[in-house]
Amino acid sequence: MSQDFQEVIYMSELLQSATKRFTFFGVILSISILISCLLLVTGIIGMWDTFFYDKCINTRVTSVSIDKSPIIATVDLNDASIDILGEQLDSRMAFADIMEVLNDSNASAIYDFLFIQEKSHDTSFIDAIKLSNNTVIAALAIDADIQNNSGMLYRGITDEQRLLLERHVWNINVVKEGKIPRAQTFILPNTSIMDAAAQIALINAEPDRDGIYRRIPLLYKWEDGFLPSLSLAAGVLYWNIQIEKIELKAGEYLSIPFSDNELFLIPIDEMGRVLVPFTENWIDQQNRIPFHKMAEAKHNDSVFDDVFSDLNGKIALLAEISTSQKDFGPTSFERLYPLSGLHAEVLGGILDWSKNRSFIGKCTLMYKILVIFILIGLSFFIVGIKRDIVFHLGFSFIFLGFSLITVLRWEILAIKPWFFFPAVLLFLFWLCTFVNRLFLRYRRQLLLHNALSRYFPHALAQRIIRENKTELKPSYKELTILFSDIAGFTKWSSDKNPEDVHNFLNDYLENMAQIIFAHGGTVDKFMGDGILAFFGDPFDMHNHTEQCVKAAIAMQKKVIGLAEKWKSKVDIDLNVRVGINTGKVIVGNLGSKTRIEYTVIGAAVNLAQRMESNAPLGGILVTADVKNRVEAKFDFPERKDVTVKGYSQVIEAYIVGVI
Repeated sequence: MSQDFQEVIYMSELLQSATKRFTFFGVILSISILISCLLLVTGIIGMWDTFFYDKCINTRVTSVSIDKSPIIATVDLNDASIDILGEQLDSRMAFADIMEVLNDSNASAIYDFLFIQEKSHDTSFIDAIKLSNNTVIAALAIDADIQNNSGMLYRGITDEQRLLLERHVWNINVVKEGKIPRAQTFILPNTSIMDAAAQIALINAEPDRDGIYRRIPLLYKWEDGFLPSLSLAAGVLYWNIQIEKIELKAGEYLSIPFSDNELFLIPIDEMGRVLVPFTENWIDQQNRIPFHKMAEAKHNDSVFDDVFSDLNGKIALLAEISTSQKDFGPTSFERLYPLSGLHAEVLGGILDWSKNRSFIGKCTLMYKILVIFILIGLSFFIVGIKRDIVFHLGFSFIFLGFSLITVLRWEILAIKPWFFFPAVLLFLFWLCTFVNRLFLRYRRQLLLHNALSRYFPHALAQRIIRENKTELKPSYKELTILFSDIAGFTKWSSDKNPEDVHNFLNDYLENMAQIIFAHGGTVDKFMGDGILAFFGDPFDMHNHTEQCVKAAIAMQKKVIGLAEKWKSKVDIDLNVRVGINTGKVIVGNLGSKTRIEYTVIGAAVNLAQRMESNAPLGGILVTADVKNRVEAKFDFPERKDVTVKGYSQVIEAYIVGVI
């Protein structure tokens, strides 16, 4: 019966311990999740994740070798081309010549230009477009947000434009429409060019809230169908994709069927936007073809031969990147990046799908749930570990493991990092548990700390506890002793308001104590307006004399500022005397069982006090021993012999130069 009872008691204790552990973990789990969710809701975690993502993109672009799609050729209308071509641009003669060169080179054309007005050479340009059968012409969708933010009133489209635009609308398989933006109207090319183009596509690109361009929309809703982005339209035309087989599931993917057995999923958000799979800096890109060179190739066979090798069988993306245009914006890695480059990068991802050139994916909900549960489970076991080193290493290994997995998923799978929510949650697990450990340890040491705090500043008391130097047994050792006293304080304070005296004295003593502590000294006691301090204990200090003199000089300099401060408040002429002596003393805990003090006693202490009483107003008087130890580091402008009670001979003393 007795053994059974003991087993019941043992099991009861185990149950109480487990209950206590589960309760504690439940509390820190609740606190951690609450704080993490608050940071998530306020957008702070999102900002950190975006910063991390930008760093990843920057590293990918600047350090990792990812080649630009070889199928894309970029043709730039830059400042030099504008100067050279001049009127040929205004009349669209240059565009007609370039279109013919592209046709002769078996190249497709994507125009990131809004051909709104009719020009004199449009006929030649349109004829060349019709011959190509796969030319994509840009348009701009105007939705409610654009109209409201710009403050402009855009005109609606005409019946003729509507009929032409309906030819370019995609009717795709919609699984989930999500929040795909709906176009209210458009900025369209003129009707002749619209009629000739194989596809009218949109060049819309809006930055994120911080002004950085990271994504572009692939689709805009219009009436019962969709209009594609410039890059999506060009990729679908190039691969000859059946549009009706494209599948939209907003928030997850846009599915492009390259064959009956091959689907390419482009990850998109609820608004149908794709993260731009950047591959290189714009400023570092090579083999860009100037506009004027393309136009010249129409009339110069040698130039055409050069251009032909760059264009044969490719897709030419033509865009203006002149300094007069505003089609530039900041990206994660470059402050000025042509917005046409966003379409080029997305198009590159579509064209190179078979080479596993991945778009940037996002973490699935299942992955996020799995990560959270694993972190919570591992943390539960670690919080019960008693050894601090194992406790800290455990959380460190979890954090490093999760960080490594996040980086590998980015490097190998191009998954956008989802990092800071679980990282913050893990940090809060560690922090709450660590704070609790410190609190329990603090409670155990509170009595000892309270006792030591009577003698030492907080930091020194902590050091004594940390180094287990708590007995403070009396010892006979060499120290440097400092006495200070305010001249005439008793007389001044006799007729003053007690509150004024109290406020002044607190301010004065606080400043003096801070200086003594800053120089490694220990304040023995405050004696009214007087201070007794010593240097060299409880921890040895090889330069205790030098530190003491430095502290005294700093005190006198501080007194100058305090004198100005308090003169107008309490009408005190603040002058302080300081005396210093070095010698052998007894130092340690001295007293009775009921009252004990950590203090110094001995003749050297008394002599230091005599130095103070004989010091000049605002001065520092030291013994010859002090002067001999530090004379190379301080000025001693005046000798002052002192007659001291208890000494048969005159004491040799020196005044320290303060300023």
